[in-house]
Parts: sequence; C-alpha cells; structure tokens
Amino acid sequence: MNANLIVVTGCFGAPVREKALQLARQRDLPLVDLDKEITQRDGRSIRRLVMMNGEHGYRNAEYEILKELSENGTSCVVACGDGVLYDEMSRDISLANELVIVGLDMTTGDLWDNAKAEEESYHAFMSFGSEEEKRGAFEKLIERQRALFASL
Repeated sequence: MNANLIVVTGCFGAPVREKALQLARQRDLPLVDLDKEITQRDGRSIRRLVMMNGEHGYRNAEYEILKELSENGTSCVVACGDGVLYDEMSRDISLANELVIVGLDMTTGDLWDNAKAEEESYHAFMSFGSEEEKRGAFEKLIERQRALFASL
C-alpha cells in the first residue's frame, strides 16, 4: 500500500494517540495530532469549538486538515478523535489511505475507565448527569462506534 497517511482512530477511551506515536516511531514518520492541529489553527479548545460551532463545525475542521495533508502528499501518522469516521468526506480520505482502528479488543469497562480520565472530552454527556447516566450514554456511543468500525 502506498498510503501517504496512516490515519489512527478508535473507540472513545482507546489509546489512539499512544498507538499513533508508536506507529510514527516505528515507521520514522512525523506525527500529526489532529485535535492539537485544530486547536492551534483555530485558537480555541476542541470543547469550546464544539460548543460554539457544534460538532459539525469540528468535523469540518478535521476534514479540512485531512484533505490538506492528503492533497499535499504528506507522509505522516495522523492521530484522530473517536468520531472522525462519522464524516463521510473524512472517512473517504481515511479509507483511501491506511486506517488503523484502536480499541476494538478492549472491554467497554476498560474504555469507560480511560474515557472518565480524559480532561477535555467534547462529548457533552461526560459533563452532565449522574454517573449512571454518563455510563449509559457512553455504552450507547461505543455500540455505535463498534458498528461503524465493523462496517468498514
């Protein structure tokens, strides 16, 4: 495969950035953290960007950077958030390159423990409600993510 990009994503709570860093080191390629790149360009945190522009605005920002990297022929490993494949255009870029999905072998409980430790999640359900309500919303998200990943 002559992929320019190695797109690394996965379930919410999966060690996506760690896997992306490992791949970048193994293949001697630069690492692009998509969320950090968006934050640097936009000047706002991902959480703030989603609050102000909605998730659609955030997905557009992801797409624009993936498109730029792909069109420039940049060879790199791209660490993406857990929802990058929900956007059809970002999914098309990801599938045209090398796609690595992290966390499919993890239990929902392990993913939940990792997700709770994230400080800046843009998922609104992680900020409101009881622990039980958060866990229920999380489990529904993981079900949707696993279904999407299985369909690829």
